[in-house]
Amino acid sequence: MIGQSIQKWDALDKARGAFPYPSDLYRDHCVHLRVLRAGRAHARIVSINTDAARQAPGVVRILTHADIPGLNSFGLIAPDQPVLCHDRVRFCGDAVALVVAESEHEARHACKLIHVEYEDLAALLDARQALAPDAPQIGPNGNLCHEVDLGFGDVDAALEASDHIVRLTYSTGRQEHAFLEPEAGIAWRDEKQRIAITCGGQNPFADQKQIAAILGVPLAQVHVSHPPMGGAFGGKEDLNVQAHLALAVHATGRPARYVYEREESIGCSVKRHRFEVDVAVGCDATGRLTGFRASLLADTGAYMTLGPAVLVLAAEHASGPYRFQASRIEGKAVHTNTGNASAFRGFGNPQVILGIEQAMDALAAKCGMNPVDFRVHNLLRGGDRAGAGHIVRNDVTLPRLIAAARKGPLLRAPEAETLQPDEEGKLRATGFAFVWQGFGLGAGAEPGSSVTLRRDANGQFWLDCSSADLGEGNLSAFQQIAASGLGCAAHDIGLDIGTTDNTNSWSTNASRSVVVTGNAVAKAARQLAVRIDAGENGALEETAHFAPDFPEKLTLGAPHVGYSYGIQAVRIALDVATATVTVEEVETWLDAGTVINPDGVTGQIEGGLAQGLGFALSEDLVQHEGRVLNNRFSSYILPTIRDVPVEVRVHLINHPDASNPLGARGIAEVGLTPAAAAIANALARCLGHRFEQFPITPEAILPVMEKVLS
Repeated sequence: MIGQSIQKWDALDKARGAFPYPSDLYRDHCVHLRVLRAGRAHARIVSINTDAARQAPGVVRILTHADIPGLNSFGLIAPDQPVLCHDRVRFCGDAVALVVAESEHEARHACKLIHVEYEDLAALLDARQALAPDAPQIGPNGNLCHEVDLGFGDVDAALEASDHIVRLTYSTGRQEHAFLEPEAGIAWRDEKQRIAITCGGQNPFADQKQIAAILGVPLAQVHVSHPPMGGAFGGKEDLNVQAHLALAVHATGRPARYVYEREESIGCSVKRHRFEVDVAVGCDATGRLTGFRASLLADTGAYMTLGPAVLVLAAEHASGPYRFQASRIEGKAVHTNTGNASAFRGFGNPQVILGIEQAMDALAAKCGMNPVDFRVHNLLRGGDRAGAGHIVRNDVTLPRLIAAARKGPLLRAPEAETLQPDEEGKLRATGFAFVWQGFGLGAGAEPGSSVTLRRDANGQFWLDCSSADLGEGNLSAFQQIAASGLGCAAHDIGLDIGTTDNTNSWSTNASRSVVVTGNAVAKAARQLAVRIDAGENGALEETAHFAPDFPEKLTLGAPHVGYSYGIQAVRIALDVATATVTVEEVETWLDAGTVINPDGVTGQIEGGLAQGLGFALSEDLVQHEGRVLNNRFSSYILPTIRDVPVEVRVHLINHPDASNPLGARGIAEVGLTPAAAAIANALARCLGHRFEQFPITPEAILPVMEKVLS
């Protein structure tokens, strides 16, 4: 069963439009919510007048900070974001008041009648200015949210002794998750008189803890359910509709429903962190790497969210899967008034791979070496010290991928640079990037997963775990793992999942589900199979826990216990008339460890690629004084089906990972992470130019191209 491609458990219902998503849910006598947002980047609240709104047709309640019975703040690492602001707003999407009405239309109308008097404060809109002595102070402890300093050896001496040095400075965009289903959910008092919330989310137990604190009630009085939803990509780890739904039910006693409008979702929700990056990479005359230095500045926005964790993972991965004599990686995450940034597929790695992988190509050129050979010459091996300072426990499997990749058409014979367009008026080139991506939550942060497998009195098997399915198919993989241990078909495993009444398997994030939760499933299946083989009859159940073993800890969240490895090559066409880039072909070679469902892995790589194309070429929020201007899909430019190449080839070359009994590796992020670096390297082959701003837009390409072709 493991290693076979099967139909996902929910595929048929989704294909025929019968699957109920959180935004489809409704209960009788439901009230509808709308949140009044600040609409300004930084201001003191002088007064809030809700008199007119309370008298508006259909209004049931208007709630402000004074109506919150418990803690008026939330956050995954620190509770620093207000549920409803009471004294100050720190970004345009801050929630100030909550309207509860009989219909969405009436709630929306009443929102316009709430009058808030503000005293505008100086806004901080540039991360580079955040640490200046005279900068406006955003967080309670200033603008420095977190900092990290990793590495080993004397990097100054190593760079000084280098024969060749490449220095790169660049910045990345603030990318929107753009899930098809916006933030949505319903809440009500259930038969146990708990406040029950069903919504799109990624960890029901983390939500439960925060909501109980906001309501000032014991955990047992809050029930959270995360059914399969229309995408998340990290963007639904933080609370979105949950707290406001809970407050509405608490205040009115009626069921409540809240679905973000698309403008609200894009304008107010968390985003990928914008990074400012400086790197210096050196090598000797033979092409052996010497020193690596990186300075990272991440804009985490108004509140902490997961900023520290994103920064740590970025620092851990910044030097790539390469061996250096010395390295120094310094990073800071800072507060600004530009919005909120949090988890997004790749979790900081897409932002930093741009530095190391572009530098590898540039150094290879300085040494007169083939860029693939240059990388092979410098790859980490098991027992080596990585740039962040930790010892790599297990083999880096990229050499096993390279032999296969070189047989493919894109890496078989790297072409010479050409500065002349072809008969179609296009410059064409191939670029590639190596990638490593840690899976799981990292040292000191990974709690492991628990699951329960049971056989009921009728002989039906059930998997009980709290893992949410974001659309990636992790639950189908769990079914396959359980079925392999129990000797049945995957669809013989029923699913009881996604709630705080289930066994706590922790979060669906960080490419951890199949590795961490999957190993717990395998362990529970073995335990249950032993009892069945011994002849036990009737209802049975087994609970098992799995947590990876970390041999060392650099800092909270680093290093990771294991890594996935890949090579991604792209062929681009640059139109000399429009300066637009089309990605025509993509090949990805991936070591996914023990593959549970090959079609599922391929789908993840293809989906990640599409997001990587947007990160590279088109996606970025445009802001004016902290307000998002392109808050619709008509103006926020996502890759469409026409922008994703027909020729996308995914090659799985699998070697079991030594970090876990299943031998699995997390793969949800490695399709996205290298895409921008590969495209940047292809563009450099076309134009002989490295760009300093991502995404790389036609407006940036045009003057460079005109100069090259003149």
